[in-house]
Amino acid sequence: MKHKIIIVLLCLVSLNSNARQIITGNITDKETSKPVQSANVELLLLPDSSAVETMISNSEGLIILYKADTAKTYCLRIRHLVYKTMVFQIPKKKSTMNNLGVILLEPNTFNFKEIVVNGTKMKVTELGDRTIYALPDGLKKTSTDGLDVLRKLPSVQVDYLNEGITVNGKSNIKIEVDGITRDKEYLKRLHPSQVDKMEVITSPLGKYDAEVDAVINIITNPAMRFGLKGMVNVMALPISLDSYMGRASVSLDYGKEKISYYVSANGMLQQFGINSEMNRIAGINDLQQSGTLSIKGNNQNVNAGLIYDPDEFNDINLNIAYSGNASNPRGSISKPNEDLWNYNRTNGIMSNISRTLSNSKSNNDGLTSTLFYKHKFNKKNTHGFEVELNYYNTLNNNSSTDFQRIDYNPLDTIETYRSTWLTEKSITNTQTLKGQTNYTLPFDSVYSFNIGMSTNYNKFNIDNSSSLAQTPNLDFNNLLLGAYAELSRNFKKGSVKIGSRFETSYVTINSTEKSDYYSPLPYLNGSLKFNDNHSIKLSYSRRVIRPTSGQLNPLESKVDDQTISRGNIDLKPAYRDNLQFTYNAKVTLGKVTLNLAPQLFYEYQTGLIQTIISQNVNTNKFESVPQNISNGYQTGSGLSINSQIGKILFNSNFRYSFNHVDSYLDQIIATNVQNWNWNSFLMAPMPWDLKLIAMLNINGPTLDGQTKTQMSPFYFLGLVKQFKNNSSLNVMAFNPFASRFFESTTTLNANSVYQRTSTFMKTQAAFAIIYSYNFKIGKSIEKQKHTFEQQVEENGFELPF
Repeated sequence: MKHKIIIVLLCLVSLNSNARQIITGNITDKETSKPVQSANVELLLLPDSSAVETMISNSEGLIILYKADTAKTYCLRIRHLVYKTMVFQIPKKKSTMNNLGVILLEPNTFNFKEIVVNGTKMKVTELGDRTIYALPDGLKKTSTDGLDVLRKLPSVQVDYLNEGITVNGKSNIKIEVDGITRDKEYLKRLHPSQVDKMEVITSPLGKYDAEVDAVINIITNPAMRFGLKGMVNVMALPISLDSYMGRASVSLDYGKEKISYYVSANGMLQQFGINSEMNRIAGINDLQQSGTLSIKGNNQNVNAGLIYDPDEFNDINLNIAYSGNASNPRGSISKPNEDLWNYNRTNGIMSNISRTLSNSKSNNDGLTSTLFYKHKFNKKNTHGFEVELNYYNTLNNNSSTDFQRIDYNPLDTIETYRSTWLTEKSITNTQTLKGQTNYTLPFDSVYSFNIGMSTNYNKFNIDNSSSLAQTPNLDFNNLLLGAYAELSRNFKKGSVKIGSRFETSYVTINSTEKSDYYSPLPYLNGSLKFNDNHSIKLSYSRRVIRPTSGQLNPLESKVDDQTISRGNIDLKPAYRDNLQFTYNAKVTLGKVTLNLAPQLFYEYQTGLIQTIISQNVNTNKFESVPQNISNGYQTGSGLSINSQIGKILFNSNFRYSFNHVDSYLDQIIATNVQNWNWNSFLMAPMPWDLKLIAMLNINGPTLDGQTKTQMSPFYFLGLVKQFKNNSSLNVMAFNPFASRFFESTTTLNANSVYQRTSTFMKTQAAFAIIYSYNFKIGKSIEKQKHTFEQQVEENGFELPF
């Protein structure tokens, strides 16, 4: 019996001394501190270097190895196509968990002057809250700047005229570059080669304001900061004899080891001739309205700043931006820019003919200053905090409209009345101060805790004046305080993130109207990876829609005497609860690679802010006023495709939704509308080193309270030629064979009124010619090569941190 006890004890000692051990770590880019995905990790037994276990790092750079033994000695060999191979000995620990912390990989560097990459394959990575697009060099070469690269992502739409950005139909988009708040004008200073990846976040986290619908974060290539580089872009877009647009941009960057400076400027000149037609039926009354509008405008933007990285623990960014735009800056009553005719009938008999001549001018410019600071406490993990300050101040914001009304006898069309020239004017002053701080605490190698606070003080004052009557002004003050807390957990095959943002808003309007709003805004997202080709993700978030200054402005505009419009200072915030489920699949058939992302979504909307057109029973005039109408919802499905067919790149995003709005008083009847959107992009090689590019955007009817809006399809065909002197030439034809450009038809069908409005530009030959030139002067660093044996000898099996 005694011998048996001794044998059992010896077995227990043996089991304890040879216990299994789990090895974890996070692989990170040494220069950018970003997670490194798809690194090949090998667990090697020493001293013979025999392989014990292999795995691939996930999208968060996480590795988990299960087959180690506490009694044995191991090393890790980490290999990646764009990083130097790393080999180091794993420190021995007796515990069952051996956390290596952050493993820093050093990027391979290349001679950018000599190496030409012609890849066109776009790599797509799905995370719980975002989609990451690794951009191929071939796609960048067909782009003129960072904003043009953005146009080619499946779920993003960028308007070619006003450059408005939408994601899945949502327009309140936040732009970031390397995690720092920027605007779309900043993207124009980025040469396409500086863009490494783009992240599209459709479920914004707690660190973002609740008004944000989606976030686009552009990740740049740090290696492209060094040296002197510049870029010039010029574009001409003739549409017809009275419609054209021209754009130009220039940027200059100079970077050293720890600091880089940049300055950029861009501007635009345009003239558009817009035609409008409207028919309104209210009982026995019928109004036919037609008009022409000429818009001459310009805008300009200047960005200047620096990026300072004194060491690997600190990052400082400073940016100062000026933006300005003007519409009809030289307009005068001697040459009105809008001519509007009204034909009124009662019981089918012409009762009144009138005409309104008007000249509208506006000017909006302002200065934005942004300071960003980020600190990491050590090299081993992402433990750190960041602070961002942003201040905006208007410089000269005003708008005015001079108008004159003329009446005609409906029988013989002889002029019977002509008013004097009247004026409506608004002067706006805006100051906005924003502050945001975020703190990240990783623990136990797979958990991360994030908290943050934000303050947003917004003040704008609108001084209104009118020749017709005394008009009220608007003095708006809003102090918005926000905070959030968030916990995330990484698994070998997925992640979970749960948190909530809380916002409290103190609003004062004209010193008398005071309102306080308290908004808990929870969110949740998670992802599960079945294998390298199949994964799913689920997300929920609650968002806020706040009224704009234009919706609040009480100025009563009577320029169009058929429809009087004004704002509403009693508007309240609206809310949206959004739920999304996405399945991601990668399919490879020979030279064909498909990344498919079918999606199901549901969004419930409360207190929607929509413009209501109704007839005033006292004056019989129609009024257009924004209101918090009843609730509604939309549900549907989508399919995003990123495909590589040989050398052809094809991206497509299709989205279908069923929209419902509840009835609202007698102004809106309960309405159901089916909507769809199809956005696609194609790039294919052609003879003589040309590239063919094509884009198509088709929209179904959009429900907006009382109205349904249908846009005409937009498409283009183009050729791109890349020259050896670092220049390129793009020629694109917009909507060839179409006689109308950007046509929009809006239908209103309420209990008491039916209205149909159509606006369009006449097209003769809409084509764009874009020329781009760039240069780079800097040192070239040859790619370093290390064999496994050399690196083992150099590192001496020591940890790199």
